[in-house]
Amino acid sequence: MSQSKLPIDILKNEFGYVSFRRGQEPVIDAILRGDDVIGVMPTGAGKSLCYQIPAILSKSTTVVISPLISLMKDQVDALVQNDISAVSINSTMEWDDVVSTFNLVAEGKVKLLYIAPERFNNKSFLRFFHSIKVELLVIDEAHCVSQWGHDFRPAYLNIAPVIASLSKRPVVAAFTATATPEVQEDIKIRLGLISPLIIATGFDRENLFFQVEHPDIKIDFLLNYVKKHRSHSGIIYCSTRKNVEEVCSKICRTGISAVRYHAGLSDEERKSNQEAFISDEVGIIVATNAFGMGIDKSNVRYVIHYNMPPNMDAYYQEAGRAGRDGLPADCILLFGAKDITTARYFISQIENTDIKKADYKKLRVMLNYCHSEKCLRASILSYFGEEVEKENCGSCGNCKSEAELVDITESAKKILSSVYRMKESSGGRNFGSSILIDVLRGSKKAQIKALGFDKISTWGIMKEESVKSLRRKVDFLISENFLQTEDTEFPVLSFNQKSIDFLNGDSKLVMRQKGEKRIFKDSSLTSEKLPEGTMDEELFEILRSLRKQLSTEEGRPPFFVFSDKSLTAMAIAQPTNRSKFMAMPGVGEVKLEKYGKDFIRVIKSWKENKLY
Repeated sequence: MSQSKLPIDILKNEFGYVSFRRGQEPVIDAILRGDDVIGVMPTGAGKSLCYQIPAILSKSTTVVISPLISLMKDQVDALVQNDISAVSINSTMEWDDVVSTFNLVAEGKVKLLYIAPERFNNKSFLRFFHSIKVELLVIDEAHCVSQWGHDFRPAYLNIAPVIASLSKRPVVAAFTATATPEVQEDIKIRLGLISPLIIATGFDRENLFFQVEHPDIKIDFLLNYVKKHRSHSGIIYCSTRKNVEEVCSKICRTGISAVRYHAGLSDEERKSNQEAFISDEVGIIVATNAFGMGIDKSNVRYVIHYNMPPNMDAYYQEAGRAGRDGLPADCILLFGAKDITTARYFISQIENTDIKKADYKKLRVMLNYCHSEKCLRASILSYFGEEVEKENCGSCGNCKSEAELVDITESAKKILSSVYRMKESSGGRNFGSSILIDVLRGSKKAQIKALGFDKISTWGIMKEESVKSLRRKVDFLISENFLQTEDTEFPVLSFNQKSIDFLNGDSKLVMRQKGEKRIFKDSSLTSEKLPEGTMDEELFEILRSLRKQLSTEEGRPPFFVFSDKSLTAMAIAQPTNRSKFMAMPGVGEVKLEKYGKDFIRVIKSWKENKLY
């Protein structure tokens, strides 16, 4: 790719940032050298700039393959806002508009063309695609090409054959926020990448606070949380449409505005509700996983999972929609036993045996996360193959917990002994946790008697304990690998060497005693404020009102004008001239000319009023 300007010049002048984030510069340099790349960067890390800057420097059109119309629209709008020529072709367009777009691209008037992968099934588009010069082809949300990813999309498999059919092969750049090493290798193979530079900048999002709750009544916990954070914007994920309807209705009854989003709604309502949320007209959206991929809303202060997702890939991508502006945000998962049943049901419907087996294994990882006493951040990073340097991050619910540590050595040995006795009594068979708990509590169910378990020494040995308490201890032993389970629809428990060593040894085992209330109290990141005196909240609210006014006039979401991060910087630095305003993050030359005068005027006026 030929270039006259430097990437850093584009970064400063077009996008308003003074320096690259981690991983951006080597990816950009590799693309400009003509090398294929795979960029694995967490949400909010600036993946888009990695290909938008080379596209601006290129003399031809860059084609970006993106999975959702809403994602394409957001990207195009943001680029046009910065006076960068970008267009998309999608299924909602009239044919005349498609032809006009073809002509603009053919005339060399477009820097970035966004399309869905299904566009490669269209013969007229393929003829057009072969007729234009494409130096860079970008695949966004590249994990969709992998059957081992959580959002597999068959149309992505068409990309490699189309690339191979071109007379001159373009540079191919694939980007995703979440991909294990196995998925990264699958992306490389399925897209036919040639010796790609693989940049994984690390999956850690330090501004996110992770917490798992086991509330007796989920809706009570949820309503208390949203009332406390009513001024914040949040996403609440549910596993079923029914849950979405119920949760959204109960939030609205408290007087807090919320909208719903799931596949059972009309296209019009989904679009209207999504736009209301993105434009800050309503603060909360309650949704299934049908909502979110590519939603470019930077000021989401919390994501709550009302139900446990089936795997860590989905959870981290969905939770990662919080705090895209780099400011503090909460990611809270509300766990309940019914979540396991729902997840197993969905997996049982999968026809492919290998994928089904892999999904049961991923579900076990998710369950271990929900029951772990260890650092939640470390659990997430380890799953994605990242080496964990600290066992205590100091900023997750487990690491900040003040819950009492209880010695469960005796209880653990009773549980493990019962697993052993049940297997011994039944001639080598293993059983699931429900039957184990029945035996420990001395159940007189017909099944227990038929198996002869009412005659073994561990029957009724823990009859004073509740089902909930026993299940938590069993789940803890599984998560800590004292028991192992088969990755099937109805998993059974079995021993491993760690179980035997523990039973035969004298080591102690402790577990946090979690109560019904949130024991870490206000340690979540959204409860933390900037140091006293660094930011004036009154000025921040005034700037936010101005942003809303300008965005409404333009018919755009507020963050298209400036992000919360930009407004926070302004409320701290209080710039009153063009050069100081230009130094604010997210203020490039275009936005300086478009909005600088209004914001500087408001800041000046506020400062002058403060003097009197």
